[in-house]
Amino acid sequence: MSELFAVCATYEVDDGDARGFVLARLDETGARQRWPILITRKANTFYGFENACPHQGARLDGFPGEFMDEEGNFLTCSRHHAKFDLDTGQCFIGPCQGQALKSIKVVIDDGDVCLVDVELAEEDGLDIEDPNEVPEVLITGD
Repeated sequence: MSELFAVCATYEVDDGDARGFVLARLDETGARQRWPILITRKANTFYGFENACPHQGARLDGFPGEFMDEEGNFLTCSRHHAKFDLDTGQCFIGPCQGQALKSIKVVIDDGDVCLVDVELAEEDGLDIEDPNEVPEVLITGD
């Protein structure tokens, strides 16, 4: 049986939109490395991609701004404005035309968007908007 890792609930990604997450996985040496991914949705179909433009490896959402077009048909690299097909990750406009985003297999399980058979190092930081930000801890007392 395949191992599933729930990334988010299906209702957290609107139709024609994308949401970025930063996970951590182990590299070949066993060290933890950041793994930015995108979960996209078109109607009731969800797609997963590594959040790295094949042109220079930068995150698609590396600068402020949208990385989905208004109709929800393609992803756009915020750095060099390359455009990627939502279904295949194939670049059809821009400096990496002919290349593709690395896809990640996702399945829907009980209302959650899940990764399949991916070995992660930890789960911390999934909901941090700025991946370089550390979650704040608030300690209160009576």
